[in-house]
Order: sequence, then C-alpha cells, then structure tokens
Amino acid sequence: MRVNVYAEEMTERVEIVSKRIGDKVFHGLRIYLELPVSVGESEVRGPFMHSPHDDDSSAVTFWGKQDLRPVLRKALAMLDRYYNEPTAAGCDRKSTAADGARTTAEGLEDDAPNWKQPRPLGDRPER
Repeated sequence: MRVNVYAEEMTERVEIVSKRIGDKVFHGLRIYLELPVSVGESEVRGPFMHSPHDDDSSAVTFWGKQDLRPVLRKALAMLDRYYNEPTAAGCDRKSTAADGARTTAEGLEDDAPNWKQPRPLGDRPER
C-alpha cells in the first residue's frame, strides 16, 4: 500500500503511541495532519474538532515491532542530501519533478549517504 501525504498537510503535532496486543507492545510515531480549507476569501487550517474534547483529526502512524529510528534517520539523511547536494545525488530537482523520477534508499548508510540514480516511477525492480 502506498499513501501520499503532502508536506503542507503535516503539522508539528507529533506523538509517540503504544498499543498492547497479547503479550507484545508495539510503538509508533504519529504525525497529525491538517487540511487547508477555504473560508470565504481566505484559507485556514487547524485540527478537526467536533467539540472541545472530540478531536477527529487525521494522522499517519508509523508502527514498528522494532526501533523506528534507523529507517527515519535514513529518510532524513536522504532528504538532507537531496536538498543540500542535488547534483551530487545524481539528480536535478527541476528535471526529475517534470518526468516523475524518484530516488530510492538502496545502498544508503546512516553515516555515509550513497545515492542511486533516480528512475522513472513506472520502473519497478523484480521481486
């Protein structure tokens, strides 16, 4: 399953959540979303509150049986490298945005990012 979440929807409202299933405890990172809406001539955003104690805001939760930090560090390292050194990463943000290319984390180490050439979205590796 793939879920698209746009940066403009993400908030700084983040929490660690836990859930017990049988004798196991699972932990997750929850990021709340706020969709911008038009009200008259202006655009506003905020939590989706039915009443003061009924928050029905959307959120994305990343669950893990193990520590989530390594994969999140890898994702942040990719973003840092992409925004700080796009040509060293073998991609040009302007051209890749236009042709739908993407960059994967293959071979990316937490302490030494090593990017691969972006490939078009339609190209998927054999499983």
